[in-house]
Amino acid sequence: SAAVVSAANALGVVGKYASDFDAAEAAYRRAVAAAGGLDGADPLVRAGLLHNLGGLAHARGDAAAGIPLAEQGLALRAEAAGDGHPDVAKDLNALGALYHLAGRDRDAGQACQRALAIFEDCYGPDHFEVAMTCANLAVLHGDQGQFRAAEALGRRSLRILETVLGPDDAEVGLTLLNLGAAVAGQGRRAQAAALTARAVAILAARLPCGHPHVVAAREALQGLRRAS
Repeated sequence: SAAVVSAANALGVVGKYASDFDAAEAAYRRAVAAAGGLDGADPLVRAGLLHNLGGLAHARGDAAAGIPLAEQGLALRAEAAGDGHPDVAKDLNALGALYHLAGRDRDAGQACQRALAIFEDCYGPDHFEVAMTCANLAVLHGDQGQFRAAEALGRRSLRILETVLGPDDAEVGLTLLNLGAAVAGQGRRAQAAALTARAVAILAARLPCGHPHVVAAREALQGLRRAS
């Protein structure tokens, strides 16, 4: 029944965010099986489930498993909702993250650029989804050593997120951390240290002390201070 699909999908979401990935996958796959047994099943429901399974594979670090799921979900969503639908852009972002994980940086950049164009067209230039896509592209450019492009995208993301979420949100802190890395890559270490110190303060206040983002921010700040 549709109720089983919905409940199993919800259990999958809870399992993922609790880092119980095996339970999450079992729940998502139960939802997929239940959806497949429905008469006249909505392709958008299956697209959403495939999106979630792809995201779970990304959380596991398994790009090879996640990419086909994400690609199939994207194709279903685009056919049912149209290429310019914002949910298609969300699928593109998720697929871009999997491509990045797989080292397919060109494909990742193309997917995220397509997502950005859709979000800008649907929501305008200053929407949360625009900011998050810019943040994804900033990380991608930074990993490729394109630090000027990474900085420009990171600053755009930061400006939007500070306006939408407030200056002390965890997403702001993470964006500051990545922006600090882009600035450091251009040799501006004092400025990078200031950005990273602000990231540490925000993330430490918003997240548990052992959270990976908190640990990464503190290690980055220590490295910048030693280099100075």
